Amino acid sequence: MKPLTIVSSRTPAGPLLEVAGDLDHSNAHDLRGAAVGAVLPAGSVLVVDLDELGFCDSSGITALIAVRNHVVAAGAGLVLVAVPETLRRLLHLTGLDQVFELRDSHRLQTN
Repeated sequence: MKPLTIVSSRTPAGPLLEVAGDLDHSNAHDLRGAAVGAVLPAGSVLVVDLDELGFCDSSGITALIAVRNHVVAAGAGLVLVAVPETLRRLLHLTGLDQVFELRDSHRLQTN
């Protein structure tokens, strides 16, 4: 089991959370806490980078849903980037790939 680390920084669009390690029942609250602690002005975008995520159980997916609900309530957006293939498959099988915006990189296109 790899310990979970969450590093916060900023992008031009808003806050960035880089998640590494294993996201499970023992630490899913850490992800929710990091999202709640992020400054999310209306119209900003919270980017969650999952490139270094090693494992995610159902508690981790529930935490991602809670993060999304918090972000939407703040009037902001959420983008998951560099989602590992195993998690991407789970999101697809559960229909959550229609709920989350998934991107390959941090670079957010603006129209």
